[in-house]
This record gives sequence, C-alpha cells and structure tokens, in this order.
Amino acid sequence: MSGFRMDRINSQLMREISRILMSDVKDEVASQAIVTSVDCSKDLKYAKVYYTALTARRKSLAEALEKVAGFVRKTLGSRLRYRTVPLLTFVFDETEEKARQMDTLLDQVVTDLPPEPEAEAPDGSNGEGK
Repeated sequence: MSGFRMDRINSQLMREISRILMSDVKDEVASQAIVTSVDCSKDLKYAKVYYTALTARRKSLAEALEKVAGFVRKTLGSRLRYRTVPLLTFVFDETEEKARQMDTLLDQVVTDLPPEPEAEAPDGSNGEGK
C-alpha cells in the first residue's frame, strides 16, 4: 500500500507546484514551466520535479526555477500539512524530445525498407479468382 500512498503524494505535489508556478511566482520565465511529474523519496525529504516548456529556453528556465525553488518549497509548506516539506530539485523532462527522435528514426526505417513482394495464397494460387 505504500506505493499507492507515494503515488498520491507525488500527484498532490505535482498539482500544488503547478499552481504555485502559475499563480504565485512572479518570475515570468519560471512560470512558463510545465510540471510533468514529481518523484518524491519515501522519507519525503527530497523530490525531483520534472518539467518541460513550450517557449522558454532550457538554460534560462533552469536558472529561474533554481531561484524560485525556495519560495515554492515555503509556499508548499503553508498549503500542505506534511511534517516535512521535501527539498525540490527541478529536472528537465526529455521524454518528449526522445519520443520525437524515436518517431523520426522509425519513419526513416519505414522509408528505407524495400517494398514487400506480393504474397501467394496458401493453396498455391496468387489470390486471383477462379
């Protein structure tokens, strides 16, 4: 049952961090972050916050999130009733980029394949009517 508890905590942290970044953070670059998931340690001391963005550059967004991490943690502490609020580490989520790369590779493999020869019917005929 602890897996269910951690899933619930992770989703609650994700929801609250997203709200804080959208509404409470005054840094416009940091507010462009889209939180994709949160992975909190079992003792609730550390949490990795995975994020992506549509427009901001990765380096400037990472710097902005690092600056507001303390404020986000403090705001989480006032909104949630946890004994300890985890120390937040923001990590850029590269899943979307990797998926795009895989799609490109798969498309390339499909175009490089030779065309399939016509298959014969199991009875020896070539599939045409009698």
